[in-house]
Parts: sequence; structure tokens; C-alpha cells
Amino acid sequence: MWKDRSVEYVFVVTYGRSGSTLVQGMLNAMPRTLVRGENGLYVQHLFRAWQAADDIRQKRKGPSAGRPTNAFFGINSLTRGRFVRNARRLLVGGILGRQDEKDVDRIGFKEVDWHQITPEETEPFFAWLEDVCPGAKYILNTRDVEQVLGSGFWQRQDADTAMAAIKRVIEIQDHLRATRPDRVHETRYEVITGEDRAASDAALTALAEFVVGRCDPPLLETLRGTLAVGHGPNPFGKSRRDKKGA
Repeated sequence: MWKDRSVEYVFVVTYGRSGSTLVQGMLNAMPRTLVRGENGLYVQHLFRAWQAADDIRQKRKGPSAGRPTNAFFGINSLTRGRFVRNARRLLVGGILGRQDEKDVDRIGFKEVDWHQITPEETEPFFAWLEDVCPGAKYILNTRDVEQVLGSGFWQRQDADTAMAAIKRVIEIQDHLRATRPDRVHETRYEVITGEDRAASDAALTALAEFVVGRCDPPLLETLRGTLAVGHGPNPFGKSRRDKKGA
């Protein structure tokens, strides 16, 4: 069972077909780091559960709610701190699975469903997430949007719907850049996978330094080796645009 000890949290904030599974692979190649894949952003449902509970609590709390004859008996016991602690256990337990907690110092997940967060709940959501995951870091992964729209599952989506989802994630990335500049890091698919070895190495080094605080030559070689491994549902697959140009 997870003991509420000091651990670092890192989340990949991006949209689908941006190379995020490759970034996930890079993170898992780093020492004592466990970053899981997509989970439907279920933590958002935990946040909304708290919002719903807190709404009724604010309306019905008070001395009378301490009496068993009151319809809202016990609502005063529903505190943010207690809810957060239990949400942390659920989130961390879901990330760890069968992984021994003693083997990791950094945990998190990558997700492409951040567009589900509405504009109005953006800051309340991340403030709550950081109560659950203190000091959370965010990797903002990007890729040329035209290439993204011509790749994988986006090809089966309505163009306007797809663009709206991607733009919403970009808005969230911008929000995190503006409000948490010391806890965000940029990764760019084209740079990491590009033919410019120096630029790619610099990007990999910066990523490792952001996550684990260092990047020695063996770790850099490990990360470079990860580039040669297929990641995602269509590893090394070509986009519609690539096929048209072939």
C-alpha cells in the first residue's frame, strides 16, 4: 500500500498524435521514473466530484448539520484536505499498479484528453491537482498542427471538432506557461526526432535535466536508443499528408 511519502509528479500535457507516447517512453527510460499512459483524464472526474460535494457543503454546512436529525448531517466532515488525501491515494495507486513504490521517485502520466477541461475550470482544476500532487511539473509537448491533423485517428474526426480540441489543449498549455513558468518544460516532436543531432541531443538533455536534474552521457545514449523504438498505436506510421507527398 502506498505510503504518503515525498515523491515528484510529472504530467505530459498535449494532444493526440503529437509524439507524446515517444515522450512517455523517454521519461520511463530515466532512472526511478514511472510515467503511465493515457487514462481518460479520470482525475478530472475526481475534481468535479469535489466541486459538486463542496458546492452542497458550502450551502448546507453549519452547526445544525452536526445534528443527526438534519438532512445534511455530517456534511461538515467533508473537507478539502480529506478529499485531497484520498484522491492522492487513488491517483498514486492507479499509477503504481504492481510497481513497488520503493523503486520510484517520480510518477505521473501522459494524456491527450486535456481538452475536456473547460475554460472556466482550468485554474481551479490545476490548483486542485497540485493539492493532490504537490509541486507537479508539466511537459508541454507540441508538433506541427497540420501534421497532427493528418495523422492517425484525427483523420477520422470532423475537421472543426479536431481543430477545436487541439486549440483547447494549446490554450491550456499557454495557461500553464503563464501561471507556472518554473514548472513547465517544452518538448517539440520535430526537434527530438529531427536529423539535426545537436538539436535533438540538446532537447533530450534538457528534458532529462528538467525531470531528474541531470543528463550524463550514458543517460543521453539511453534516450537516443529510445528514439529507435516504435511507440504508440502506429509507430513510425505516415500521416495522410506524408502519403499524399509520397
